[in-house]
Amino acid sequence: MKPALPSSDAFWILSSGYRDAGDAVLDRIRTENYRGHALFPCVFLYFRSIELALKSVLTYHAIAEHEITRTLGHRVSGLIERAENYSSLSALGISAEDRSLLDQFSEDYSTKWFEYPDDIEKTYPDLETLRDLAHRVCDTIRTYERKKAQP
Repeated sequence: MKPALPSSDAFWILSSGYRDAGDAVLDRIRTENYRGHALFPCVFLYFRSIELALKSVLTYHAIAEHEITRTLGHRVSGLIERAENYSSLSALGISAEDRSLLDQFSEDYSTKWFEYPDDIEKTYPDLETLRDLAHRVCDTIRTYERKKAQP
């Protein structure tokens, strides 16, 4: 049996954990002597961080569990679109350029391409750009509930 849907706070905590894991992998990739293939897990970790941060917003707004888990699932573009019903992109830490990048790779992420790449030569997002985006979204959504609760 699947566990219950996490609370908004729990989603954010998970989001920050995946972001931190992405940072650890990126730090390893940046080392002079690294020659491995950790860029795929790194992209996955940052996308997961963004996905969970967006799910934190939807959970805060009491979106039904079945919509979050089944209808939207791992589709970051769909999560953004649904979250836009409650906030502007900028209130979520996402610029128009960020939205374009997330839309470009949303399908690859949702179909688990970053977990199980069948073409390692395929284009992937710039890691520094994705890192900055994951940090911005996670940091912005950390204070999202408090901002929304203020009159």
